[in-house]
Parts: sequence; structure tokens; C-alpha cells
Amino acid sequence: MGDREWILLNPGPANTTATVRAALVMPDLCHREPEYFDMMRRCRAEVTRLAGCGTDWTTVLFTGSGTAAVEATICSAVPADRALLVVDNGVYGDRMLKIARAHGIPAHTVRSDIFTPVRPDEVEAALAAHPDVSHVALVHHETTTGLLNPVAEVARVAQRRGRRVIVDATSSLFGEPLDVCQEPLDFVTASANKCLQGVPGVSFVLARRSALEALRGRAPRSVYLDLHSHFATQEHDNTPFTPAVQVLHAMEQALAELAQEGLSRRVARYAENARVLREGLGRLGLEILVAPERRSNILTTFRLPSGLAYDALHDALKRRGYVIYAGQGDLRTYAFRVANMGTLTPRDMAGVVQAFAAAFAELDVPARA
Repeated sequence: MGDREWILLNPGPANTTATVRAALVMPDLCHREPEYFDMMRRCRAEVTRLAGCGTDWTTVLFTGSGTAAVEATICSAVPADRALLVVDNGVYGDRMLKIARAHGIPAHTVRSDIFTPVRPDEVEAALAAHPDVSHVALVHHETTTGLLNPVAEVARVAQRRGRRVIVDATSSLFGEPLDVCQEPLDFVTASANKCLQGVPGVSFVLARRSALEALRGRAPRSVYLDLHSHFATQEHDNTPFTPAVQVLHAMEQALAELAQEGLSRRVARYAENARVLREGLGRLGLEILVAPERRSNILTTFRLPSGLAYDALHDALKRRGYVIYAGQGDLRTYAFRVANMGTLTPRDMAGVVQAFAAAFAELDVPARA
């Protein structure tokens, strides 16, 4: 692999600062000593604070990818005699459905295609048709295509119908505007290695304390991913299993750097990154597959130029130091993705555009007429 530094244009792990990477190199520390619990407490409090939540919310940490936090939430939150309504318009909505089924949780779906946000009226109709549903689960930012789902509108529908909401914000928290604390959201999941700009290995659940307390005494569906056991032990300066100590130290540094940059400035930087990328690649003739009003500011799905295979484009860009991302499933045959999270700046994105122009010239992709 060597020591070459890549510009990562995949939706996490993202490029990090040298100071975040340096935080991984720390003295060895036992995870049952006060020094670890102090760090854990600081990280939990700072995630909650930066997300804009008050004392009626808290953060529960998991060692694992973002999917670990999603699975912990779904398998813990839905009572034994109730069902889940899943919004499915991408790979990660479908993953929540698979998680429910793996744990024997009855699940209903509201589906749309991967380029179309869910319609709140369809969520309302599904809730009316399925009184057994206790929670609605949806992905805020579907990195399948870079699509944003209307969390606030779905939340209003769920509130009218007396249901609670689980939001997978793995790839959007701290990168897109999101009112985490709105009713009836109870659980919002994310991970350290996306818009927080930490390194992979820690995920977390932002949760309403009342929703966590309501899980007390419930028979767990999972040993490792039981949300209440992690919450209860972390509240008492303990942990049920061995955590990723060094990764959490890097996350603490990433939280400090987010606080220094400011959440609004980070969101604005990502938005400007996306603008520079989209305008530049548009000048090269590339088509964006998600309509403007539906796009995130974090990831863009472009149609491959006619006659150009993804692997050839990927390799031409990687030779120039840039790593793009394939489409998932059938998308791979006609599209690719470019993310702009992490430490990247608008100047970096201008470099991305130049690299595409050079790659197209090398690959004999016709210039736009």
C-alpha cells in the first residue's frame, strides 16, 4: 500500500486531520480504569451537546460500524408484540428491513425508487393500515444515491398517529441540517467516521432518556447489541464489553475539532464542496441522477459517460490520487458516486474536477459539445 495519501471521495471513512490520526497513538489504557471512563463520559456528553440536545437526551456508544448502532436500536426498541414500519428507498433502508427480519420483528415497508424521497402521506396511510407498528424507521441520507428523506415531515405524520421514530443518520449527522430533538424522534444513529471526521470503529445512538429507560427489564434480542445494557453500564461508568479505546480517543479529538470549526460552518463547507464538484463535473458533461431539490450536500451520483466502464474511470482517478465510489447493485453498471465529506475543502474539490478532466482525456471520453 505504501504511505501515499489518497483524497477519499467515498462516503466514509473520510479524510481526517493529522491530529485525529495522532490521537490513535496513546498510552495503553485498561478500559475499566477511571481514565477510560472519563474519556467515555466526555465523548457522550459532547456528541449530545453538538447535536443540539439537552439533558433529556444522551448518547450511547458502541464499538462497531454504523450498522451496529442501527441494529442495536431496531432490535432493542420495538416491543415483542409490535411491528416496525421501514422506509425503503435505498440500500440502507433495505438493511433496516433485513435487521428487523433477522431478529424476528414483524416489518412493513413504504417503498419508493432510489431517486425519490418517501412521501409522508404514504407513511401516514401505512400507519393507518398497520396499528401494530410502534416505530417508523427511516434513513435521513441514503448514500445509495445521495438522496435526502424528509425526516421532519415523516416525524409530523408519526406524531399525529402516536408512533415513535428511529432515524439512521449515519452519513448525515454533523454534515446536513437535522433537528435531532424533534418529536417523536427517540433514537438517531450515527458513526465516528463520517461527517464527524473520526476514524472507523465507534458508532453511537443519540437517544431520548425516557425511551432508553422504557427498555428496562425487556428481554433482549441480542447480547452484544442490547441498547439498554450499554446505556445502563455507561451511565454508571462501566462497559459491558471491551471498547475500542484508541478509536474513542481519536473520536474525542474529532469532536474537539468539530466544536472548533462550528457545526454551521462544517455544514456550509460541505455544501460549498458539493457546489464546486457539481458545477465542475457538469461542465465536463456529467449528468446527476438525483433531482436538485432531493440531493444531500454530502454525496452525488453521476451517470457514467457512454461507453466508459466504472473500473477504468476508478483506476484512472486513483492513479491521480483520488478514490471514487462505485454504485451499489445495478447502479454500478451505469453510475458512480462522489462524496465530499471529511476534511475536504472547495479547493480540494476543484482539484477533483481537474483530475476528472485529465482522466477523461486519458480515456478518450469525448469533451462536451
